[in-house]
Amino acid sequence: MQMDEIPTMDAKQSSAGINSNKTIFQSKSQVMANTALICQSRSMIEEIRLMIISNYSAAFMGNRQLANTNTDEIFLRNIEILSNVKAPDGVQTDYLNAQIDRNNLEYLKQQSNLNTTNLKVNEKMATINAQLVAINHDIMKNNETIMAFNEKQIAVNAAMLKAPTTLETATSEKNEAIIAENNMSIEQLLVSCSENEDMIQNLLEISSANREIVKKNKTEINERMMSIIKNRTDIFENQI
Repeated sequence: MQMDEIPTMDAKQSSAGINSNKTIFQSKSQVMANTALICQSRSMIEEIRLMIISNYSAAFMGNRQLANTNTDEIFLRNIEILSNVKAPDGVQTDYLNAQIDRNNLEYLKQQSNLNTTNLKVNEKMATINAQLVAINHDIMKNNETIMAFNEKQIAVNAAMLKAPTTLETATSEKNEAIIAENNMSIEQLLVSCSENEDMIQNLLEISSANREIVKKNKTEINERMMSIIKNRTDIFENQI
């Protein structure tokens, strides 16, 4: 069959093609809108993650270390005060030694309790790291899917270069089958877009709430730092 003998679409097929093109355009608009919202959601999530890391550094590396230094200084001052007290007899000497032992034990109990808390935090962080590893695996798997899709489309493009040969095999029956398949794909696509849109809105709401919580935590961390610094000033005012 020559190119000028290719079967033409009847009015019904032409109308179906026009409606299909309109629906595809609408579907594309919804898909691209979701894509933009997903980028916005990911941007918010990344912003919050960096804020959380900043808060972690300020709370753990900053406030925690300064507060622990204050604890050391407080107990050092306590021991110095007790050590400079002159006991007139053995009973009072034993009392002072017992007080020093009590203070040392209080310090050790505090450190032991902190160790327990820090271990629990470490366990949570190890769990989070495992989740991040799984997330990276999902991203890598998604990248493989993109590569596979691209390779498939490269093959499709190569086949399209032989379009004249393909067009010669066109029939009304094949056209109807392809149009029916396209319509089914459009329906599935619209359902997927709707589900994605609901998920996106939920994520945006969660991210917005998380951002407010993280910002509040930042304020509390800064306020606590000022209190820790004030405590340190009070400590040195109690020098002998």
